[in-house]
Amino acid sequence: MSHYHFLLPIVSILSMGAGSPFEDTASLDRKVASYLGAEVGDVGGAHAAIDSKLKLKRCANAIEISETNRNALQVSCRDLGWRIFVPLRLGRDLGSLEDNAPEEPLVQRNQPVTLVIRRSNFSISYGVIAQKSGAMGEYIPVRSDRKSKELMARISGPGEVEMTN
Repeated sequence: MSHYHFLLPIVSILSMGAGSPFEDTASLDRKVASYLGAEVGDVGGAHAAIDSKLKLKRCANAIEISETNRNALQVSCRDLGWRIFVPLRLGRDLGSLEDNAPEEPLVQRNQPVTLVIRRSNFSISYGVIAQKSGAMGEYIPVRSDRKSKELMARISGPGEVEMTN
């Protein structure tokens, strides 16, 4: 019976409703969507939701959101020193394109471009050389140097190509 005497204070402390010591990633997604004015997955919004498995310590002060010189936002907590990068979904809304409007090349042959490999939880950027000219949405061959294997990538913006699944 004496072991119940010690169990009662522990149960009462746990039931007080102490919040999670970690940031709610769904709340971070809402803050990013509000900052960008576009929902997750929409053009101009975050490419994907922030991974809910991330265990970011709860920030005592306001979360900071800032733009980077890449295609991502930086979400950070200055007090605790953590930061994450949220890749953005770039491009134009395909519904807004005119059928008869010819596309101007966004990438020229032999132009250095950034190859972006996007996955749901991260993105990797790498410098490559375009082997052909192309317009938005077209697939062109790229390679990192003359001896490397040629890869096919889709043009996703001026000076940027991406690998798709």
